[in-house]
Amino acid sequence: MRFIVLTIAVKFLFSKYRPTGMLSAMGKTAILLIGLVFGIVSHASTPPLAPLLEIEGRIYPVDAFPANCKDLFNGVQCKEASFGHYHMQAVKEGEVIYSKTEFAAPEGTQVIEQSWEKNGRVQKAKIENKVLAKTLELEVKNGRAYYRTTDQDGKIKTSDEEAYDNLVVPSTVMAYVRPHFQELMNDHEVNLHVAVLDRQEAFSFTMSKVKKESHGEILVLEMVPSSMIVRAFVSRMKFYINTKTNEFFAFEGRSTLKRKVGDSYRDLDVKASYEYKVNQMVPTGTQAAATSCAADQMFNPVGSKCEVKSE
Repeated sequence: MRFIVLTIAVKFLFSKYRPTGMLSAMGKTAILLIGLVFGIVSHASTPPLAPLLEIEGRIYPVDAFPANCKDLFNGVQCKEASFGHYHMQAVKEGEVIYSKTEFAAPEGTQVIEQSWEKNGRVQKAKIENKVLAKTLELEVKNGRAYYRTTDQDGKIKTSDEEAYDNLVVPSTVMAYVRPHFQELMNDHEVNLHVAVLDRQEAFSFTMSKVKKESHGEILVLEMVPSSMIVRAFVSRMKFYINTKTNEFFAFEGRSTLKRKVGDSYRDLDVKASYEYKVNQMVPTGTQAAATSCAADQMFNPVGSKCEVKSE
């Protein structure tokens, strides 16, 4: 707007002192330059979107878990020096939630994962994996999941497959599962397909409740591969949820991080502690109840609640 107003004002100024049609080339250039400068300033002054979520995490190898953090899974934060670090921030872009997640090890950032999801279903994802020296991409369109892998030499590999309605990537698992918390607490299973970008395919997993602890305030969910063959290679993952806030505060299982041993990297099973710096996600009840609440109200930048009654 300031670009348009300024341009009109300068045109008026020049036309007042010059005959119609006689504006010099220098004058025209001045108009364009002034308009461009103010346009850039106006754009640069636009404040960044406020985050819906911001989470910090500490990642500990199972074989080096601090002895004084034994109450982690009872909801007590572990703040001991950690092997790895996790940081995630999510913002709302129209109807889509964009998130950026970074995983760092002692030698620095190993993985940066970006994802765009709508109602928990991934629309697009990009992973920069420094260990694999690859950029991994996924885009869902017209009912297909399109994969693209670019290695450090610029070689590209692509493939596509059916895009499942319950397709997620690791950073959108909780977004997909969140509306189903009440179902899980009532002992119902939730099925999802996790896209593994470096394999360029999605694998079926089942999420179920293991138990509730601390007078029902902690919900422990377990995610396991549906296939017995895949289960032989992929360890079970456990997610610890505070049922009062719906916050995911701890995890145990196979990590995105890898541990460097000599010149190679090895898979790493971990226990992780998470702390929410920002949480504007509103707790939801059943999937059916959640759909009756407007999508804009489910992500709340000013603190009001979208009331969803559990059935």
